[in-house]
Amino acid sequence: MKINHKNKKIYQNIVYPLAGTILTALLLTVVIESLSRASLYQALLFFKQKPLLFFLNFAVILITLSISLLTARRKFFFLTFTGIWLVLGIVNRVVQCFRLTPISAMDLYQASGLIKTLPVYFNTIGLIFIGLLLLAGVAFLFILWRKLKKSKRLVIAPVSLLVLASFLFILLFHTVTKENMLQKEFDNLRDAYLEYGFAYCFTNSIFERGIDRPKDYSKKRMEEVLDQIENETDKLYTGSTAKAEKPNIIMVQLESFFDVSYFKNYTFSENPAPNFTKLKENCPSGFLKVPVYGAGTVNTEFEVMTGMSMEFFGTGEYPYRTVLRSKTCESIPYNLDRNGYRSFVIHNNTATFYNRNDVFPMLGFDYFDSCEYMNGLIYNKIGWPKDEVLTGEILKALNSDAERDYIYTITVQSHGIYLDKEQDDAKIKVTPSSGNIAYPDNLYKSLSGYVNAIEYYVNELNETDRFIGELTESLSKYEEPTVVVFYGDHLPPLSLKQEDITNDRHSTEYVIWSNFPMEKTRYDLSAYQLGAYVFNRLGMEDGILAKFHQRCFEDANYRENLKLLQYDLLYGKKYVFNQENPNKKTDMSMGIYQPEVKEITRDGDNLLIKGSGFTECSTVIADGKRCKTEFINDTLLKIPYRQLEGKQVYVEQLAGEKTVLGKSKAFKYE
Repeated sequence: MKINHKNKKIYQNIVYPLAGTILTALLLTVVIESLSRASLYQALLFFKQKPLLFFLNFAVILITLSISLLTARRKFFFLTFTGIWLVLGIVNRVVQCFRLTPISAMDLYQASGLIKTLPVYFNTIGLIFIGLLLLAGVAFLFILWRKLKKSKRLVIAPVSLLVLASFLFILLFHTVTKENMLQKEFDNLRDAYLEYGFAYCFTNSIFERGIDRPKDYSKKRMEEVLDQIENETDKLYTGSTAKAEKPNIIMVQLESFFDVSYFKNYTFSENPAPNFTKLKENCPSGFLKVPVYGAGTVNTEFEVMTGMSMEFFGTGEYPYRTVLRSKTCESIPYNLDRNGYRSFVIHNNTATFYNRNDVFPMLGFDYFDSCEYMNGLIYNKIGWPKDEVLTGEILKALNSDAERDYIYTITVQSHGIYLDKEQDDAKIKVTPSSGNIAYPDNLYKSLSGYVNAIEYYVNELNETDRFIGELTESLSKYEEPTVVVFYGDHLPPLSLKQEDITNDRHSTEYVIWSNFPMEKTRYDLSAYQLGAYVFNRLGMEDGILAKFHQRCFEDANYRENLKLLQYDLLYGKKYVFNQENPNKKTDMSMGIYQPEVKEITRDGDNLLIKGSGFTECSTVIADGKRCKTEFINDTLLKIPYRQLEGKQVYVEQLAGEKTVLGKSKAFKYE
């Protein structure tokens, strides 16, 4: 059959663009889902088991490709949009080889921070390869722009396709939402991407950011909320007030800490957490509802520190990477500062993880003691520092001044993903129940590998529990009144579904230990209520949000007013202060004690730098140049000899190879 001139135009202007774009979008959906799931079979299984969600992702991609056809340079933009989707899929696959969470728009918003973290994951050759790829990509786009000239603008095909794709998306979105197959808010990004698809989840993260302005937000409305806070009586908590005046307050956030007795179908040769179990039996305790599962530590951290709920923020958002980069936020440190407390953060991981070194001054902390300022670090088999070092660091902070202290401690040892190989030296053994045991297969590919991962996890958990025992034992002899709040940040990344455990998948537990009498109670909380609850037990009322949680929990408009307060404090006009924001960025010091150079002597072909506060992250700067530095001990460093008479010498503390966290005062070498 011959195609006449008129039919040929129809095929060129309508049929081919429509068919080609639809086929490309379909192939992209399959390829991207295969990359996301690291398996073509899993992508096809997603299509078979959840066809509505599969085609929802197809519709998202189809919309973007349809838009590219509206331009006169449709060939260039079509290939560019196709390439962007492929690059996102590939980058997501690579990123998930190094961290638990997939990429989201938050990573793009913080591109500069992402670039800074590349040296953590790639060596010099890897970084050069990435740079060459980027240059090749730019060059390829330039060549495409030159080669693919403008064409006659199409109207019927792109408009029809855009209308069709949009209608398909709206129809599918309405259907899957109505059938409860889709959630707008994700508590775990990795699970959401596997459940709902990459294209939809990533696109959702672009538009969901910050807190939406409440419809009734106004100065008058905020005055009503403040009046309600002041006029309400204490409704929320039970238990008598502890009789201790201004105690030291220590909060210990336990990485992936979980009572494994809640596991179904698995038994353990012994209880991995006997100290925590004993504390639950004798101290105030309860379940703690957290905003994340398996990952997202800093969002639980944010809720506890500020009293704000992550419910009102964007999909997959980390305030540490967005709003807190530029704005201060009411927090426990700011509230306690008005009572004469000094605030410390202690974390046995790098200071730059989640931008903490930039964020903590926005939360009012005075000192940040990260692993770069610690000695005696021991690492587990997957490279995370063990938690045993933290007892000494906490005591160091307590003894560093005569004032009362607030110490927020973050553990890291039991961080996943866990080893799925059998460990010959495992103290605690894990046994699956007899019969056919179902196991989640998102991270671990076999039942034996999954059991090995659980076994590795519980043995790391046991060592963290040992730290809990050592800390409480040391503080029981401490002269100043001190209270310690232990809690888990989220359940471990073991791909747990609700049916795998007997407790809520979004609940960890907390206990409150003290070296003075405190009535034992059992009370379940949300993470954003924990700080207010601890204040209440100690007879303290400081901060707008703390008072709000203490007094207004049972009010019918509790949730709506909490959103109003959060919006006003972070994004609004700060009506609640009725004046300038009193929470100013602090001049936070890194480390509890700063490194100090006291003496420099020559030792053959080397110079010995004598002083204090040195660690393996200390680097000597002599005559303005960074020297090859050998760490001997906390009082001695060694560098190759060079003529330095009359020159300035100081010591920098580095995170990685380039990020300077702090430095000593200059020492003049004579």
